[in-house]
This record gives sequence, structure tokens and C-alpha cells, in this order.
Amino acid sequence: MIPVTSAQIGEEFTFRTVQSKDGKAWSVVFTSPAEYEKGPSSSIISNFIDATFRLCLESESPGFIINPWGESFTLTRELIDMIIKADGGVEYAIPDDTITPELLKDGSFLKRATVICNRNPTQMNLIRLMKILRDSWIWIPCNAVMSDADNAAVEKMIREAERSGGLDTLIGTTMTNQDNIRMIPDILQKGEEFFFPVFTTAEEMGRYGQDFSKVERHFLEAIHLACNNEKKVRGIVINAFTDPCIVPLDLLEMIEEMPSALETKDSQR
Repeated sequence: MIPVTSAQIGEEFTFRTVQSKDGKAWSVVFTSPAEYEKGPSSSIISNFIDATFRLCLESESPGFIINPWGESFTLTRELIDMIIKADGGVEYAIPDDTITPELLKDGSFLKRATVICNRNPTQMNLIRLMKILRDSWIWIPCNAVMSDADNAAVEKMIREAERSGGLDTLIGTTMTNQDNIRMIPDILQKGEEFFFPVFTTAEEMGRYGQDFSKVERHFLEAIHLACNNEKKVRGIVINAFTDPCIVPLDLLEMIEEMPSALETKDSQR
């Protein structure tokens, strides 16, 4: 919990400070509402500890005084820097970046967000992940199913090739389907539960994806497919074979109702 000079959404804020005997102005943080209530009232925001540490290092503050009105502890810039380095750059907060087509283009930001949310499943991280998913494109593994007429045409082509010189004669041959090919999404099963798999990139499917056609779709379309699947899935699982992140049905419904946060160059003018 951080006391700040302003807590209005969209406005910049600065840490409130406590001055030590040597004249230094230390930033203040509290570990609980009870600790905060021991001192004067102030606007308060909650923030992740790693993001708060980095904000301190970017400022001119000498560090933090934690719980200044109780059993306080001083955390200097040097100690903060040591903590961040010792943690190896691990992220605990999904960046609150402006959602743009460029940010979501290759799926890397979505993957980063799911990994962070798995590591630190706080409400704030979950909300940010939902916001990203609302405007993301993902990849769905599908079985390609041809019509009976197209299947019959393929079988006829194979029979003729066997009679006229072998299947090698089909190398380089192309065939145009007469009917639409149905793309049936694959469903994963764990115990008695079913999940609709999607992936941040086609490559993320790994060996599993070698047996399927890979179709890129908007996440909202994936929600529709998942919710209307005959298997009665429990939810969507993202990157099931690397760092799986499950989005249950109730959250899928909330994502569908969320307004788009996507900002294009035109909307920024």
C-alpha cells in the first residue's frame, strides 16, 4: 500500500515521503491497512512490490521506509537494487502497456502475460490478462474434414495412380476441393474435464501441432467455439504444453462483455 499525492485514474502520482533526521526524504509504503491507519490519512494505491521497487530506483528517493508509524524498516536503494538483481529479472506484474496491434502482433506479449499471471495470480494481473485476451489473435489446432464427395475424389485419384505407375506419380499433383473443408477444433481432456486449447503462436503447439491444421482466429471467436462445443468444456487453456494458463467459462463470459481497449494510430490522433 502506497500513500501518494493523487490517486485519480489516469493521473500521475508521486510517493508521499517521510523526512529522516539527516534531511533525506524517504518514500513510504505500508504492509497492511492497520499499519497505514496508525498515521495521517492520505490517498492510497496498491501496487506490486517489484514494480514499486523499480519506481523507486527511477526516482531520486534514497529508498523506502516500510510501516513508518509502527515497527519500521528502512530499505535503501542499494538493498532494492540487490533484491531485483538477485531475483534474476523475474516479473510479477503484467505491464500495463497501451494495447495496440503492434503490441499483440506476434503473440509474445500475450505469452508473457500468461506466464506472469501463472506465477502471480493476483486480481490485478488477471484483469490485465483479460484485457489483453479481449483483443488478441490466437492459434487453434483443428482437424480438416473434407466432404464425402471430395474424399471420394481423392480415393479415385489414388486408385488411378496405383493402376498407372504407383503413388509416386502423384508427387507434385494438386487437387482442388469442390466443397468447403470443415475445420473441427481439437479438444483436450484431463480426467473427466475437457478444455479448448489455443496457442499464442503456431510454433507453441510443438509436436502436438504436427497432427493438426493450424488456424489463426480472434480470441472472441475462440470463446464462441469453446462455449458451443458439444464436449461442454470447462474453459480455454492457453499454451497447454509449455506454461498452461486456464481461463474458465465465467471469465470467458466477462471477456466477451468487455469493451475493446485496442488503440490504433487513428484513435491516438
